[in-house]
Amino acid sequence: MAAVLWLLALVIFLPLYFVVINSFKTKQESSLLEIGLPKVWNIIENYTDMFRQAKVGTAFVNSIIVSVSSVALIILCASLIGFVLQRRKTKFTGVLKVFVIMGIILPVQIIPTFFITQKLQMEKILAYILIMTATSLPYSVFLYMGYFRSISRELDEAACIDGTGALYTFFKIIFLLAKPITVTVLILNFMSVWNEFGVALYYLNDHEHFTLPLTIYSFFGRYSSEWNLVFSNVIVCTLPVLVLYLILQKHIIDGMTAGAVKS
Repeated sequence: MAAVLWLLALVIFLPLYFVVINSFKTKQESSLLEIGLPKVWNIIENYTDMFRQAKVGTAFVNSIIVSVSSVALIILCASLIGFVLQRRKTKFTGVLKVFVIMGIILPVQIIPTFFITQKLQMEKILAYILIMTATSLPYSVFLYMGYFRSISRELDEAACIDGTGALYTFFKIIFLLAKPITVTVLILNFMSVWNEFGVALYYLNDHEHFTLPLTIYSFFGRYSSEWNLVFSNVIVCTLPVLVLYLILQKHIIDGMTAGAVKS
């Protein structure tokens, strides 16, 4: 079993090594797409050129705005919806649960949605934030519903007896107890929104609105590609998500498994 796990680890490690090592090579050497060490180390020049040509500063700000706004909306909406759907057992909530499951299963219709946002004359980044929130909401609601099963209803009843309102009970008691699943939802959705390429290509299709993954287009020409800068760009795009994951990874398993057994 250990040997199998090591082999699977290599499947992940080798592509990562390939990207990192080629981001240190010259344009000519990186175009060979080999895994050997660089003959000439071109680290500072590659990353300096990549930041300048791709306007990484602007793209980074756009990525932060889009990712933080989307994740904040997802957490707020998914936690509230998940709590109501888990606590209330009515025909209406039953129908809503079906819609949540459908939202997980059915594919996103990007092109019709794109034309709708155009007709509404929505600002590009705002439209993109709303689309990413809507597409990520069903699975996040599903995760919250599973976690809220592990929180006793007696807490709700005790707060109600004390005369506290529903929103106060949720935000001051229930939501604070749901920290593990909130961190899990945060990481999963931040990674998803930050790395999104296909949807962003439709909505943020000019350099002013580019997010970091879209800046990779800056290094592909009609007749040639600057692979050293492409690989440098990939590293820069990956680092923020990797750092966030390493900081918060210990909460992921707790959040994913806490709702597995009903208390």
